Amino acid sequence: MKILKYVLFLLLIAFVGGSLYLATLNGNYDVKRTRIIKAPVEVVFDAVNDYRTWQHWGPWNETDSTLIYTFPEKTVGVGATYSWKGTSGDGSMENLVVVPNVSIDDVVHFEGQGDAFGYWRFIKVPDGVEITWGIKGEMPFVARFMAAKMEDEIGPMLERGLELLDTYLQKNMKEFSIESVGAVDYSGGYYLYQTTSCRFDEIESKMNEITSNLNDFIKLNQIEATGKSFTIIHKWDDIMQTAMLSSCIPIKERLITTDKTVMVGMMEPQRVFKTILKGDYSNLFTAWETAYKNLAVQGFVTKLNAKPFEVYVTKKNEVPNPANWITEIYIPIE
Repeated sequence: MKILKYVLFLLLIAFVGGSLYLATLNGNYDVKRTRIIKAPVEVVFDAVNDYRTWQHWGPWNETDSTLIYTFPEKTVGVGATYSWKGTSGDGSMENLVVVPNVSIDDVVHFEGQGDAFGYWRFIKVPDGVEITWGIKGEMPFVARFMAAKMEDEIGPMLERGLELLDTYLQKNMKEFSIESVGAVDYSGGYYLYQTTSCRFDEIESKMNEITSNLNDFIKLNQIEATGKSFTIIHKWDDIMQTAMLSSCIPIKERLITTDKTVMVGMMEPQRVFKTILKGDYSNLFTAWETAYKNLAVQGFVTKLNAKPFEVYVTKKNEVPNPANWITEIYIPIE
């Protein structure tokens, strides 16, 4: 009996001592990782803000191949949720606070293990966006000693997650499709334009410069644009890698301008072969090749001395993700 009392006394001392020790520990943890992703901040934010994308880049997929995701109707914005089941445990997440292109705060429910709070921060930088992913919480009293280990436990997972997110986004932004619609009637009309000759590697910068000039001219003179900007291809030399192009903006009626740098043109109604590129402008060469190939396959003949052109249905400032840019290619046919 004395031995039992002694053992109980020792256990009591150990319990009190352990409690006092735990009371001196800080049970809070806050682990975060940061990465620069070369993409528009809107594209990065939209991917994180939509829980349906998490199944494609979540780092836990590499450690638990049995994961099964469940997505409700709302997976974007405040109140969005999703849940998972796997051999490593079940749980769910919910967005609590969302500031577009700036921050996301969420709560992570681990079934039988309590909650943690996640946070995302997005900062525009010259190369793209600086993204920070963090998880913070408080360990139960008896497990306070584990808080110091959370940096090593969670840190690598967050770092890997940001790496996988980067890879997912880079692949997603490169996706493109080309559709040859076939022969259509193009109505034509008046347009403002400027023409330039340049090397292939100068085309984008030259077109951007001219389009900016035309937009300034339109605003200054209070002219109404009636459609999307487009480019007319006058000459294209694959051997010399040079081209002559006109950047154009359609207008309602013929104007007489005193500005010698901005001209007014008229495109007659014509029959054209239409092809649609959905994706980055870097795929335009492939799209044009496909257009001419499908034109011939479908039995059409290009119209002699006519000028092909491309219309930019979407703009960079309107649609951040290049995978969603739409360009229409028109080749005049007999």
